[in-house]
Amino acid sequence: MKNRFKDDLILILKGGAIGVANIIPGVSGGTIAVVLKIYEYLIEAISNVFSNKEKRREYLLFLIKVAFGALVVVFLSAKLMKFLLENYYIYTNLAFVGLIAGSIPSIYKSHDEMKFNYKTALTFLLGVAIILFFEIAFPQVEKKESVTVAFQMTTGAGIMLLISGFFAGGSMIVPGISGSFIMLLMGQYYIVTSCVADRELLPLSVVGFGIVVGIIVFAKLINFLFKKYRKETFYFILGLVIASLYTIFPGLPEQLFEATIAVVITIMFFMVSFIIGKSET
Repeated sequence: MKNRFKDDLILILKGGAIGVANIIPGVSGGTIAVVLKIYEYLIEAISNVFSNKEKRREYLLFLIKVAFGALVVVFLSAKLMKFLLENYYIYTNLAFVGLIAGSIPSIYKSHDEMKFNYKTALTFLLGVAIILFFEIAFPQVEKKESVTVAFQMTTGAGIMLLISGFFAGGSMIVPGISGSFIMLLMGQYYIVTSCVADRELLPLSVVGFGIVVGIIVFAKLINFLFKKYRKETFYFILGLVIASLYTIFPGLPEQLFEATIAVVITIMFFMVSFIIGKSET
């Protein structure tokens, strides 16, 4: 009973970590799911929860725990993350850089079929290229700006929230591509974060529906790729994860003391992630 409670709590906390990642522009919830080693099963559960009757209950319980953790943390931490990003943007992002970088060795070792060949090399480079494309193609999008937006719900605004929710939801489960970043590109990020902070349920319900549909559609596609091209898909995802370090990295402060603190934070989170990953492999 104690072990089951512990496992459930850990899964809820992992969902919370994914939720936090998804409200930070530039940080990918999919990347955090890979780091926490629940990505592949998460994709499987989302893809098959309605079609697989035998495992439906198992999938549903798993998804409820992850979603519960994500939603609770998003609502509880929205203002905190806004404060951290406004006041400690560099330190906050470097903490994620350390966590992701420290987990890469254990992510690689956690999969058996890791033979490197020209196909896996190409898919790895494709993953890297996609992330770099987003970074180069949209340099004008400012990731650290925080704005409170007055919002009025209209039919047009609702349709835009639905569409942006769909693409943001799909990107949330693609490692290296931030759902919040997609929201920024579509001009909806500050609207949604303001609605979260103000607890405006109608617009949040609309964007939430779009996110759910996007997650399901993209999860089915990724699950299909895992089944047909397992090694290649995993190397593609690994490329996304590694390249995401470049997009998240905010640079170092100019002052020596602040830069030293930034480096210490990065190393500290790297070591925490590395040690946890090593103990699980």
